[in-house]
Amino acid sequence: MAFYLLGLSILLVFLPFKPSIIKIPVWCVSFLIAVLLGVIEGILSIQGLAVIFVYSVLLLASLGLRVVWLRRVAVGIFGVFSLALAMHLLPGFSNYAVLVREPVSSDGIPFSLYANFDKGLVGLFLLGYFFRGQARVGYFMALQNPKKALVIFFATPCLALGLALLFGLIHLDVKLPHFWLAFLGINLLFTCVAEEAFFRGFIQRGLSNWLEGKLSLFVAPLITALLFGVAHIGGGVEYAVVAGVAGLGYGYLYYLTKRIEWSILCHFIVNILHLLLFTYPMLA
Repeated sequence: MAFYLLGLSILLVFLPFKPSIIKIPVWCVSFLIAVLLGVIEGILSIQGLAVIFVYSVLLLASLGLRVVWLRRVAVGIFGVFSLALAMHLLPGFSNYAVLVREPVSSDGIPFSLYANFDKGLVGLFLLGYFFRGQARVGYFMALQNPKKALVIFFATPCLALGLALLFGLIHLDVKLPHFWLAFLGINLLFTCVAEEAFFRGFIQRGLSNWLEGKLSLFVAPLITALLFGVAHIGGGVEYAVVAGVAGLGYGYLYYLTKRIEWSILCHFIVNILHLLLFTYPMLA
């Protein structure tokens, strides 16, 4: 149940509503209940609670400190802490295994699927940082460059998966795995949200604010895409290149729209098409 409430909290960050009865964003309430249930269900230990407390303090400091240099230090530590959590380097979390090294495609390498409380936590807190607490109505009022955004939205999956085919990383393999429904929820809320909130909402936006002007159009999405590719180097150089190309598409989607959900959804579409239509996760 804790994982469901954590997923609900992530969705509630996008809700442009702050009740007058309480003075905190609405997602915080469901998150606190998720933490409580996480302790009861054995997902979180005392160490996990300590990690969440420190992470919460860093988020508040990153948003609320008025001394500029102190806030920048807090933001930097918050970013490093986020990366450590996403990489499962901090203790106190017992993540739920849906699959452990099972074959999805007959010619593919074994695949494991986990519902990761720590990575979901990263996505939630980074969205909280991105929205400075919670999304506001004005965020959803305008969409910049919708035609260009739609072109990139549809071109990115074609280019990324086409490149993976060209490199021989995958073959055509149409299927509907038995775990597809769990994959949808976990991949969208715990994987795509966390990765896009970190790479696009945190790193790329930070670079764009620092560079400003036309230079940010080329440099910020490119650097972020390179980092995104490096983060996937565990699958090999060619896999990292494919991830970098996909990351470039996600990055320009965010640049054009200033809307993080566009890059999240595009990332999700790439992953779903990969699962349903091609060798997953890659050829053995």
